[in-house]
Amino acid sequence: MASPKPLPGFPYPNPTKAYWQTPTLPMSDHRTTPNLPPSAKYVIVGSGITGATIAHKLLLAEPSASIVLLEARQASSGATGRNGGHCRPGDFLEFKNNVDTIGVEEALRVENLEETNVRAVAAFVDEHGIDCDFRARETLDVFVDPKQWDAALATLKARDEVGVPKLTDHTIWSAKETREELLIPDGVGAISYPAYILTPYKLVCALLEMSLKKGMNLQTNTAALEVKQNPESKVWTVRTDRGEIRAERVILATNAYTAALYPPLADFITPRRGQMAAVRPGSKIAGNPVLKRTVAMYTTKGYPYFQSRGDDVPGAGDLIFGVGSLGGPEDYNTFDDTTIDSYSSNYLRNAAIGIFGEETWGENGAVLQEWTGIMGATADYHPFVGEAPGQEGLWICAGFNGHGMGLAFRSAEALVGLVTGREKEVDEWLPKCYRLSRVF
Repeated sequence: MASPKPLPGFPYPNPTKAYWQTPTLPMSDHRTTPNLPPSAKYVIVGSGITGATIAHKLLLAEPSASIVLLEARQASSGATGRNGGHCRPGDFLEFKNNVDTIGVEEALRVENLEETNVRAVAAFVDEHGIDCDFRARETLDVFVDPKQWDAALATLKARDEVGVPKLTDHTIWSAKETREELLIPDGVGAISYPAYILTPYKLVCALLEMSLKKGMNLQTNTAALEVKQNPESKVWTVRTDRGEIRAERVILATNAYTAALYPPLADFITPRRGQMAAVRPGSKIAGNPVLKRTVAMYTTKGYPYFQSRGDDVPGAGDLIFGVGSLGGPEDYNTFDDTTIDSYSSNYLRNAAIGIFGEETWGENGAVLQEWTGIMGATADYHPFVGEAPGQEGLWICAGFNGHGMGLAFRSAEALVGLVTGREKEVDEWLPKCYRLSRVF
């Protein structure tokens, strides 16, 4: 039978199968009730890290609130379930650019949110004993281009001059150390710092399960197609492919797909396709301690990154390589995550040889799986958090630029604070450049 034709701007049916979703968890196709409930106080659209966290934190703030969470496909089948499995405060190198564009105070808030977000995720996983393969790892930003390396060092200097709080220690590796100790022969320098790896899909499914136990209604394979408000009653109606549901408040945790339900953001969130590959290590490097670190490469062509699965988790030793939108123009302004780009595929299959060199890596190991995912990119690289101007009760938390694991947990916390009337408290720490109102 032919696949359903995708609607413009909405998730495609039958996406590529991600490594993390093999096999899927029981939560994947969960429907709390056979039919869509007629109404709820809150309807959340999107079941990734953002939507799942919003539901969890809403129930902490309002334990008796009725919440329905809608997901167009399987649970956590969007960007969260398709990413590289990193949770790292990696945007510190944007500090100098942020100072130039939004000022020192805002740049410090952006830095603090990311740092505290990563720590909050780690603390949450530990507190609740969530089995999501969460492991502490030293991570590296490695440079092979002298100009990019000089810019990185200039940023570190600017951070010191401003006096950025030392929430994370950054260690500088010389060219000699990068080449001899990190085994990257073309490296001109590197910066390392503490981070984490995980299976994001497992984390999100655990979050959803916690909310289900507190009364949330989850409806997977239920596409929200339109949201509209009655001008007199101010009640919202969400039209889905399975019927309608009314709500006092609607929250869009829809990332790249947000403009389909809130068209005013069409010019401000751009869908961008990234690609991943899971491979076995090369014949000469298997078991080498250098693979215990995670790596993001700064090059003039692409931005490859990888992690190696630990010895004590499923898929021990598997390497997960990713690259964002390398394939060309077809990877921009597309919602199609049902296909594999051949150019990106070849790049990822050979990325390790490009990083370590054939002498160190050896012959390529087996390619286990390849998949794509759709990220939501914003022009200023900051997400949108807030209420839609002039549309009381419609809230948005989206546009994470491929860095949701580093930003979404606390952004969701901010959104819940705003929704539940704690704006003054949220204003004390949420960057103004995250506010949805900045573009209107």
